[in-house]
Amino acid sequence: MKQKEKKNQHIARSIASFGIFFWGFALFPETNHDLEKESLWTTSSLIRYSLENSVQAKLARLDLENAEYDWEKENGKYNFIGTLGANTQKTSNLPLPQFNLQGREITSNTISGGLSKAFTTGTTTNLTVSDNRFETDAGKRPEQIGTVAQQFAQPSLHFANIGFTLKQDLLKNVFGYQQKRSYEISRRMTSVRKLDAMNTLSRSVVNSLLAFWNLSLADENQKTAELLVRSVKTVKDITSSKVRLGVAEGYESGQWNALAISAENQLRQTKLEKDRARRDLLVSLGKDPETKMSVAMNLEDSLPIFKGEEDELGEAFINRYDFRSIALQKQNATASLEIAKNGLLPSLYVSGTYNMRQYDREFPQSFNGITAGRYGQNSAEIKMDYPLGNDTAKAEYRNSLTQSRKIDMLYDQTREQVKTDVKQGLERIKTTYIVLEESKKNLVQAEKFYSGILPRYQYGRATSVNVKNALDLVAQARYGLMQAKVNYNTALVQYELSKGTLFRKHGLDVDEVLNQTDGDKK
Repeated sequence: MKQKEKKNQHIARSIASFGIFFWGFALFPETNHDLEKESLWTTSSLIRYSLENSVQAKLARLDLENAEYDWEKENGKYNFIGTLGANTQKTSNLPLPQFNLQGREITSNTISGGLSKAFTTGTTTNLTVSDNRFETDAGKRPEQIGTVAQQFAQPSLHFANIGFTLKQDLLKNVFGYQQKRSYEISRRMTSVRKLDAMNTLSRSVVNSLLAFWNLSLADENQKTAELLVRSVKTVKDITSSKVRLGVAEGYESGQWNALAISAENQLRQTKLEKDRARRDLLVSLGKDPETKMSVAMNLEDSLPIFKGEEDELGEAFINRYDFRSIALQKQNATASLEIAKNGLLPSLYVSGTYNMRQYDREFPQSFNGITAGRYGQNSAEIKMDYPLGNDTAKAEYRNSLTQSRKIDMLYDQTREQVKTDVKQGLERIKTTYIVLEESKKNLVQAEKFYSGILPRYQYGRATSVNVKNALDLVAQARYGLMQAKVNYNTALVQYELSKGTLFRKHGLDVDEVLNQTDGDKK
């Protein structure tokens, strides 16, 4: 009888040892061979991949291509403008005495070319070169032959002209007061557009990181479910052996059969969730949803060294995209208010024109000696415009004043938001790191508990409920550790995002990010 009992105990120990070995193998399914066979994603490699492939990142980089719109539009006002024209005119006068000396048939053909340019000083220049061919029948008609009128007959002549005009705005736009500020506003708007696009780009990259990590979390959830299925089956087999040996009740075997079915259903659900997360990620990357991909992630689990909170905050004020953007917008609002205030003044223009003229019977001989200024024509003009009431300028001033106040409020709000984000970011990193370290300890303790409870279950020192609780603890600890890693890495990247140092932290400078647009054009 004792020999039979010892034999049964030996069988039970063998089954328990096999179950523990199988559990240990399932608990650490990844091997070096697995890691060599598939790529291991780091945060830096994920950022680069997202920059190159994410649809949202590509859209943000397209906005970067159009960042210089305002500056190019404003700068275009100061380009040289070339003009070229031709005009022909033929006049037939009435047979009245006053046209005897002027001519009944007059032909005037003109070709002209010019170059003009406006400057940010409020100065406008214009250079015009023209040639006019003039012909009249005065003194040439048959009835004028032999009369005094014949003395006024003249051949067709070419009249050459070179003119230079200089115009200067005074009062409202003295020395380009408004134009210079408009030019500065457009330059700053280029920077604002770039900063806003970079802000959107960095946030889209972080969203891609979270999508990758959520897929990794779903993968870990599936592995945990697979582990539970194998472990439940192992315990079910042990329970069946105990029932056959008469050391357990039959209903206990039914309990583990039900738990095995439940574990299988949970595994099916985790596979479905993983496929959904994978397809959503691939669609966001512009890839075929059925593309196979590795989800092996190298997540950070060490605490980085931070400077003091004041130093971290100072770095955020220097680098954070939205704060730099609102600071530039604040400068633009101030400049716009100055322009609107100056717009209440009258417009005063002073201009002068100097024309040099010469003539000849042939072209281009008509230009010979024109620079001597023998036949000059000079003019000067002063002009003032001031709308009575000037309601438009007053409305512009009120609008600029309102916008300036709004920007001031947004600037203060953004500044406080930066302070809050930096402080909360540091606290979140410290808290999630503590949770991560505790999760590691929790998994170790849960594994020890399960490894200890399983052989005791065989010897009848523990119940199936104890084993089930131990299984649940290991599963929860395993998934909780992965969740803690994701939460900790999320806290790290979101903190770098709040400081505007995400790309630099991972070895990408701004110029490299901006140059990514070249790949989109190919």
